[in-house]
Amino acid sequence: MEDALLWEKFKQGDKTALSQIYNQHVRLLYKYGRKFTVNDALVEDCIQDLFLEIWKNRQNLGKTDSIKLYLLSSLRRKIIRKSTSENKKYDKNTDVENYNFEVEFTPEDMIISDETNELNNKKLQGQLQKLSKRQKEAIYLKYYQGLEYNEISNIMDINYQSARNLVYSALKALKKNFLAWALLVSSGLL
Repeated sequence: MEDALLWEKFKQGDKTALSQIYNQHVRLLYKYGRKFTVNDALVEDCIQDLFLEIWKNRQNLGKTDSIKLYLLSSLRRKIIRKSTSENKKYDKNTDVENYNFEVEFTPEDMIISDETNELNNKKLQGQLQKLSKRQKEAIYLKYYQGLEYNEISNIMDINYQSARNLVYSALKALKKNFLAWALLVSSGLL
């Protein structure tokens, strides 16, 4: 069912539509939430709170063409607020960089057949960890979730150009570090 139609049914109080929205997105939301914190209970609570809030306020919600984007954006804000308030009282002036976002490779991604690929993989992991939190998040949304820049900008609550710049600067940093590493390897210094 098209998102706009499903969303309208949900807003009209259709519990089947709510169930369908939940079932279609809960795994993605959980996986995305775990990028911000290892606290499973916090992620689960935020997802539950999100669905309770949207159900309670469904009649006041606007239209959406992408339920996925709406839910990812809402969950992101909720987790950042809750995890920030766990560490200290939430302050609306808190620096936008003051949250965790970790990129992990799945076990399937880590299984590689030769030593060179394993070394490259370790190097990439190390280089990803050197990126800023927002760069890591933008890379995850762009390349792991396949989102467009306008979708990334909506989720991260930044403008379109900032989303492009985050991804570009992250890729530029990764490329620069990989080229330097490749030169060292090819010259026999590593």
